[in-house]
Amino acid sequence: MTPERAAEILDGIRSARIGIVGDFCLDAYWQIDGGTAEVSIETGKPTRAVRAQRYNPGGAGNVAANCRAIGAGTVRAFGVVGPDIFGRELAAALSRCGIDTAGLIVQEREWDTPVYAKPYIGVEEQERIDFGRWNALAPGTEAALIRSVREALPALDAVIVNQQLERGFASPGVIRALNDLAGRVSGCPFILDSRTMSGAFSGMICKLNAAEACRIAGPPGADAAGAAPGVIGAWARAISRRTRKPVFVTRGAEGILVFDGDRDESLPAIRLEGPIDTVGAGDTTVAAIASSLAAHASLRDAGEMGNLAAAVTVKKLRETGTASAEEILRLL
Repeated sequence: MTPERAAEILDGIRSARIGIVGDFCLDAYWQIDGGTAEVSIETGKPTRAVRAQRYNPGGAGNVAANCRAIGAGTVRAFGVVGPDIFGRELAAALSRCGIDTAGLIVQEREWDTPVYAKPYIGVEEQERIDFGRWNALAPGTEAALIRSVREALPALDAVIVNQQLERGFASPGVIRALNDLAGRVSGCPFILDSRTMSGAFSGMICKLNAAEACRIAGPPGADAAGAAPGVIGAWARAISRRTRKPVFVTRGAEGILVFDGDRDESLPAIRLEGPIDTVGAGDTTVAAIASSLAAHASLRDAGEMGNLAAAVTVKKLRETGTASAEEILRLL
């Protein structure tokens, strides 16, 4: 991709309108003081003191933040949060990024805002603390979420469906409704990035990594590690036969394979030196692909933009980073 073509796509992204339906989470980073611990008067046990804390949108929230970072003019969030301090912080963090949170539904009972709390001592992450593993989507919440997406759809240029959690937004009813919308609405591509439920969705462009493609379409006992492009292309073709849509397969340092419904093409990754951190790279990639498609870029150009954006964000250590239009052009 030339700098001129990248600039043209990024310019088109500025007017793109993107909706993200998914599991909106909060990433919490707690820097633990490693000095002498005080002893609790009540329990007699040593305490752990947090010296610094920061909170970033995670899961579908990080996808939305990446859409805004790359320059999408309108980004709308559709998901569920709890009536807790983490839900309020997540909504505030998204709003600070310029994301429309009117589609975030607060479920008052049986729902904790999903949080990945990551304590650090120095630069080493300790045992993570998770919130929201036992959430249960209420029928009223499900209906409100579906209604919110359906009403917003005429004003969107692309929809990203981002499933992260086993017990999250993706109830059978929500999946059926999204499949129906994806099959009926023309001119607004649905791009799916699903951690564990890809097989339940249909009519959507799939973005998945090689291991997920192998799990879905590979033979029993197959291993994605070291799989040749031709093998991965066969998996993408099988997935496309079921979804009737193109497929993007991310391959880490090997780049992205794009299957357009007829043929596949391998787009090499950007070669990088020095340490990298791949946390959140998939979120950056799907955001760049969807934003490019919303700006009417070709599948190949969207894949190349995904490679470029990922190359920016993996150089940001110990954070789920984003890639801005300026950073992408500078790298290119």
